[in-house]
Amino acid sequence: MDGNAQQPDGLEATLIPFSWTQQLAFITKELRETLRDRRTIITLLAMPVLLYPLLGLGFRFVALQEATANKPKYLIGLNSDDEATWLQSELSLGNEAIEKSAAKERQSSDSDITTTLPEIDVRKISVANAEDYQKLVADGAVDLAIKVTFSVDSDGPEKFQGPVRVEIFEDKDRMLSRNSADFLSDRFTAASQLRFFEWGRTIDQAFQLPVEQTRIPVKRTSNSSSLVGLLPLILLLMTVTGGVYPAIDLTAGERERNTLETLISIPVPKFRLLFAKFVAVVSVTLLTGLMNLIAMSVTLYALQLDTALLGPNGFTIGLAAKLLLALSAFALFYSAVLLMLTSSARSFKEAQAYLIPLLLLSIGPGMVILLPGWKLTVATAVIPLINILLLSKQFLEGTAELLPAIAAILTTILYGLAAIAVAAQVFGADAVATGSRGKLLDLLRPKHERQQLPTLAVSLIGLALLFPAYFVVSGVLSRVGDISMTYRVGLSALMTIALFLGFPLVLLRWEKVPVRFGLSLSPPRLLAIVGALLLGLSTWPWIFEIIVSLHGAGLHGIDLSKFEVVQNLLESWQKVPLALIILGLGVTPGVCEECFFRGFLYNGLQQHLRARTTIIVTAVAFGLFHIVLAGGAAPERILPSTLMGLLLGWLRWRSGSLIPGILLHALHNSTLLAMANFRDELSGWGLDGVMHQNHLPYSWLGFAAIGFILGVVLILQSRRSGRPESIPATNLVPSE
Repeated sequence: MDGNAQQPDGLEATLIPFSWTQQLAFITKELRETLRDRRTIITLLAMPVLLYPLLGLGFRFVALQEATANKPKYLIGLNSDDEATWLQSELSLGNEAIEKSAAKERQSSDSDITTTLPEIDVRKISVANAEDYQKLVADGAVDLAIKVTFSVDSDGPEKFQGPVRVEIFEDKDRMLSRNSADFLSDRFTAASQLRFFEWGRTIDQAFQLPVEQTRIPVKRTSNSSSLVGLLPLILLLMTVTGGVYPAIDLTAGERERNTLETLISIPVPKFRLLFAKFVAVVSVTLLTGLMNLIAMSVTLYALQLDTALLGPNGFTIGLAAKLLLALSAFALFYSAVLLMLTSSARSFKEAQAYLIPLLLLSIGPGMVILLPGWKLTVATAVIPLINILLLSKQFLEGTAELLPAIAAILTTILYGLAAIAVAAQVFGADAVATGSRGKLLDLLRPKHERQQLPTLAVSLIGLALLFPAYFVVSGVLSRVGDISMTYRVGLSALMTIALFLGFPLVLLRWEKVPVRFGLSLSPPRLLAIVGALLLGLSTWPWIFEIIVSLHGAGLHGIDLSKFEVVQNLLESWQKVPLALIILGLGVTPGVCEECFFRGFLYNGLQQHLRARTTIIVTAVAFGLFHIVLAGGAAPERILPSTLMGLLLGWLRWRSGSLIPGILLHALHNSTLLAMANFRDELSGWGLDGVMHQNHLPYSWLGFAAIGFILGVVLILQSRRSGRPESIPATNLVPSE
């Protein structure tokens, strides 16, 4: 944050310059006042300590009820009617043998205890190999799957009389599956023993074991227990309760105590005051989440429910770290939403009236994830609250995938940033300073005056909307059926234009910001253009070397051994005109991505952040967007894309214009695409290694370093930094 950030005339001279010491003092003051309240301490400490043991006892009771049900029902999968007939016969014989043994025990002990037999539900299944049996059990379609192999290949009675081999596929992590396997195994053993005794009477016959059985454990693909589905909902709801009271007290509570006007009279931007309150609310929420996580893990361990609910490994440190990551993202999001609502409330009671429906609505997604078929995918990863609940559930089950998990975390954080930006707009409204209140609906009304730059709130809202849209659309395009590469390139270009250029243009028009100012499209100096062109031609070798080094270190999202897929892709590119490839995949992303990141987003952030911080934030956002590649995760792209974003951000700041960055970005992309297209022709130049993941020749790296240095020198000589000279000094421009 920067005390020299652009402010309207009249405010610039009265605002106290920013310092981290000052901001830390604001945060410390809010935290001290929040943690001093006993209601906060009760929510933070007492509730988890009391609630989770009670919930654990309830979970244990349900688990015991399942284990000791009067008449359990076992769902058995068999491949044929003959197998079902044999099973019924064998179970009858086994039950008869066990009942005779039990009758003798009852007579000797004078006991009247009887055993209730479970209900056996036989389901015919269609399988081709052992993997099919395992999949049915792992997915929970049946409790057990049994493969019966008869030694006599006949349809007559002798088929059932000969030796039989039985393979039992069971899920050892599911109680019902284990119990049903134990039940059948006991009956098979009893039936075999009965036949053994009968054979003993005719010793002249050759003996063969009547039933040879094998129990095969199956690793489950998901945990179908409803108790595991309830844990994320309980954990998240208990976490957000810690932030409800502080959010109300630090906004509506201060207004009701008539202390908010005094706070707002301090000559600092209202965003910084609200940010201190946000940090306080997030801190209390995270502490509450950590206490709940500890209480839950201790309860599961003490009541011996960890392995029963979470599998043989139980509650591990790695699982706790994953859940804490999900809780942190959720705490940021929910704290921002709480402040967004409470900032517009006039009194404590009014704020409570806003938040009660919010908490009730939060229960709905928790019920949704209990329904069968819901899992974290491209679509559900961008739905607020549902994405974190599903991610937490899959963490508990051990089935989380990398790309949807990254998308769920990032979208939740971006939604939180957008919410806190909106809260700052409401909290900082002029009406609040006079004892009135800002209204959320005021933000939806078009502005009457033309603005010089997009506001921070609108920039963050645009970022929060763009990422999930980009993630979903990229996933959809990767699943498009058999279409030509020409159409695919065209669709990719249209997607880029619609998202990275369409979003900012719509939001700039809504905010009455001229496109020229909002995207910083003022003409740069000639030296900046020449320097950008040199950087565009000399940057790609070093970016390529970084990617190759990351691949060599094992960091990649695509299996590098699958060169045939890459070869087929390159061959399909040969059928597309080079001009279309460069236009659709080189120039279009270069123009549109720069308009969003170094134009729209950069201008919104620079009003509250230092130039250095603005460059870093936009570069990190740029790098995170490049994780998504062809509907999959490409973690090796984060570092080079972020480094490229830092260079482009520095160029935007130094030149005062977006145009040099557009030239650099487009030329960089186009050069790589052209080299891929002419890889055969370039093989004689020592560049054949580019397409085979080898390092570039040192001579090329040397020429690239010289070109890079010359480009940087020319940019430094362009002598323009900060905002363009053509933008007016005030934040408002006259209406047309």
